[in-house]
Amino acid sequence: MSRHEMLIEQDARVASRPIDDAIFYGLIAALAWVPFWFGSNMPLAWGVNAVLFCGLVILYEGQLLLTGRSRPISIARIWPAALGVSAVALWCLVQISTAVPGAYEHPIWQMARDALALDVPGSISVNRDATVLALLRLVTAAAAFWLALQLGRSGRRARLLVAAIALIGLAYAVYGVVAFFAFPKTILWFEKVYYTESLTSTFINRNSYATYAAIGLIAALAMAVSAFSDGGAQGSRTRQLASLIGQLTGRGGVWLAVAAVVALALVLTGSRGGISVGVAGVLMGALVAVMQRRGERFAAAGAGLIAVLLVGAVLFSFGDLLASRLANQGFQSDDRLAAYELTLQSVADRPVLGFGYGTFEHVFPMYRDASISPMVRWDKAHNTYIELLQGLGIPGAAVLIAAVGWLVWRCFAGAVGRRRFVTAPLAAGAATAAVLLHAFVDFSLQMQAVAITWMALLGAGVAQSWSSRVQTDR
Repeated sequence: MSRHEMLIEQDARVASRPIDDAIFYGLIAALAWVPFWFGSNMPLAWGVNAVLFCGLVILYEGQLLLTGRSRPISIARIWPAALGVSAVALWCLVQISTAVPGAYEHPIWQMARDALALDVPGSISVNRDATVLALLRLVTAAAAFWLALQLGRSGRRARLLVAAIALIGLAYAVYGVVAFFAFPKTILWFEKVYYTESLTSTFINRNSYATYAAIGLIAALAMAVSAFSDGGAQGSRTRQLASLIGQLTGRGGVWLAVAAVVALALVLTGSRGGISVGVAGVLMGALVAVMQRRGERFAAAGAGLIAVLLVGAVLFSFGDLLASRLANQGFQSDDRLAAYELTLQSVADRPVLGFGYGTFEHVFPMYRDASISPMVRWDKAHNTYIELLQGLGIPGAAVLIAAVGWLVWRCFAGAVGRRRFVTAPLAAGAATAAVLLHAFVDFSLQMQAVAITWMALLGAGVAQSWSSRVQTDR
């Protein structure tokens, strides 16, 4: 690029900054909305979210086209993930296609033809509508990631996004705590039918809210670590310790207070898995903070220790519900283990083609037997990875997991290796540990409030994984 072209590009970036900021605040507003309607666990919310996030992407890409600017982060920079997600989306389209050879169709379509005496079009997916909706949710999450990736290349915006997620988490935690003590039988203005003894905020399922709260908790603690590190003094350990204590009355203390409220809401869910992975995420964040190669390592380590002690204190003070559930049920669930086994049997029947992305609810009844209690409805496998194997087939699931894994690796590399603007990679890495661990035992990642918030945080983390000295727009 010539000097003249560079000057034109720079002028375009300056002129477009207010537009970028407006789109960025639109992204934050959309993230604040996502948990409101029962964690976006319904088709109407999926449609609204698709319009919001995909609409913001269209606005962002449109103004880039009009101004002639290049993207802050070229798609070539994340080509492994982009190629993987695109391949999975294309495979979903193949799964719903009625033009595939008859040998690839699921046998249920031939059974439908025989029963109805009609030429019913077949496909790999046993329910094309369910696969379309699952693909819509995947595209919406990808849109949130893409926006956060591009807009989060600015260190200021990346840190602001982490702060926004923490404050949004605080708002839902405050509502949840008030509702838990003041009106425990309602969610918003609706009657609460399930988990009446647990805090669920605006979510129906306590486990899903617990994962969402864990993300908010980790974001708040990442902001606290950032505040302590920014204010860390140089010199002797005594001076650094005095500075660390002084930060407790400043910004660091404020973010710790935010984290305490969110941690309280998390503990009051009584979710065994959610609380466990929340603690695991906090510990991961503390470990990464200690590993950071920068001069404020002592401050980061001290803040990480304070964060761990804070979460431990909340658990000790308000963990009665969790302790009661552990005493009565432990961590094991016989029904879940049986469901995992049955789902793996279905995977073995169609290991390559799968049954169609997002079709677990329609496939599981074909394999359900007496090992599962007849009183419980299973519309999720309670293990996102096994469900992916069943829906996409082993190759498709492997590609999607590898694509996300590459992004996570970039995030951790930035969290450990960067000297500045590490808040977003730190928060994203720790939150990823919590979210992906919980996906082994529950379906929280399949709730849009969790998936979209996590993907936005991951986008900002990946955006800041490269040094500001690295040119990422090509």
